[in-house]
Amino acid sequence: MAENNNHRRETLIRALKDPDEAVRKAASEALEKLQGKENLPTLIEKFRRGDKRTRMQAVYALAKISHPDAVNTLIEALGNEEEAIRAAGCRVLGEKCDPNTLQALVACLNDSSMTVKATAIESLGNFRNPEIAPTLINALETDNKYFLQSVIEALGKTGAKNAEEPLMRLLDHPEVDIRRAAAAALGELEL
Repeated sequence: MAENNNHRRETLIRALKDPDEAVRKAASEALEKLQGKENLPTLIEKFRRGDKRTRMQAVYALAKISHPDAVNTLIEALGNEEEAIRAAGCRVLGEKCDPNTLQALVACLNDSSMTVKATAIESLGNFRNPEIAPTLINALETDNKYFLQSVIEALGKTGAKNAEEPLMRLLDHPEVDIRRAAAAALGELEL
């Protein structure tokens, strides 16, 4: 396995000298991914044993790696005692949009931190999955204007037809930002 990786690395290093810029860029990105996969056990260990700063760096490094162990460690980050680590875990899982992480992100809606909840909502919206609309509709029941705005935007991204009525009711909300977000979200729903 190591020999295959060395051969792949050498080939990619040669591709860094290709006359075409797009090939050089692709080779550079591939080398970065290869290095990340090779360093996966070390990154997981840094996440589990490091200080807050090291764990945060590990979360963002793990986000670049497409491997089940990286995803599982990111899910593990959602239960970390540090709010910033939990929020970062939500953010990067929302960028990855791995369907296996949906339930873990939904569970973050019960987090004690409003920052984590809001980040989870934004991440759930990135999935653009109509099946999460009922969860998001339930999250509309909040007094926090900024959180409500995030929920509305995420709900619009789902495109779910069943979000239409709750969003239309929000057009009567006293806050202009909420009405604007609801109007925009209605435009994203399926017909």
